[in-house]
Amino acid sequence: MNLRTLDLNLLPVLEAIHTERSLTRASESLHITQPAVSNALARLRAHFEDPLFVREGRGVKPTAMAEALMPAVRDALDRLRAGLEPRSAFAPERSTRVFNIAARDAGAYMLAPALARRLEKDAPGVRIAWSQAQRAAISTELASGRLDLAIDVPDLRGGDMERQDLFATPYVCLVAQNHPLARETLTLERFVSLRHIAVSSRREGRSLVEEVARAAGQRITPVLRMPHHLPALAVVRETQLALVAPRPLAGEAGIAVLELTFDLTSLASVLYWRRENSEDPALTWLRGVLVDISGALSLSAAPIPTGAQRA
Repeated sequence: MNLRTLDLNLLPVLEAIHTERSLTRASESLHITQPAVSNALARLRAHFEDPLFVREGRGVKPTAMAEALMPAVRDALDRLRAGLEPRSAFAPERSTRVFNIAARDAGAYMLAPALARRLEKDAPGVRIAWSQAQRAAISTELASGRLDLAIDVPDLRGGDMERQDLFATPYVCLVAQNHPLARETLTLERFVSLRHIAVSSRREGRSLVEEVARAAGQRITPVLRMPHHLPALAVVRETQLALVAPRPLAGEAGIAVLELTFDLTSLASVLYWRRENSEDPALTWLRGVLVDISGALSLSAAPIPTGAQRA
């Protein structure tokens, strides 16, 4: 596309119509008149040679072309807003900044609800985009600006990253209520004998459960490998498979919790950010919010223990 032929001022209108599904509501959100929105839409239609939006009931719905355009449009506008927001006077209650955070699914599970509640109260215009990133790529993603913050294991490589301890997540072993060991003490021998589900975002390499067995001089070959804990929990409920998972995930109905009596008490979670962004008021504010939330978690009343296991 030749950007010289497109008035970039039209892109916020495209975004607003797509979000509101109404020209009237789009005009209200943009604080411009409805004829101005209609005129902008006409120019967009001419440029893209597509209707972009068609009538549906009292509103409009996007065409396939509009849907295809929106990810790139939103990404460009989010980056522009973040870049133009005054760095010396960040006001959470007025900000519309988008923050990109990478975290393991367990970390997001524990932090995202409390963060959403805090933003709803104190910063309703702020948006958070959660994602998972390969650990080897986190430093590069932070450096490129594709990530603002990352929450992962300690000691990630990257000399240009700053870090702060958040919390230590206690882990337990989960089995179905009708599992033969559901009411037994879980010795290492019994643990190794279980048929395990391994949860790892990586397609290759040892998972946490394999590392635990290896550290004890044992070997485990997981029956099933999955990228996230929540679907793995559903499998545990319906089978005789076992899952090592964060304790906060253990409240599911039909699940028995077995305490780990050997060397796996917790997994440390650390907050990372690009060193050159240490003085960014917006990121400083968000880091503070995440630290406050972590401190309020019942599982993180104490500092991260020395030698916490690394996933």
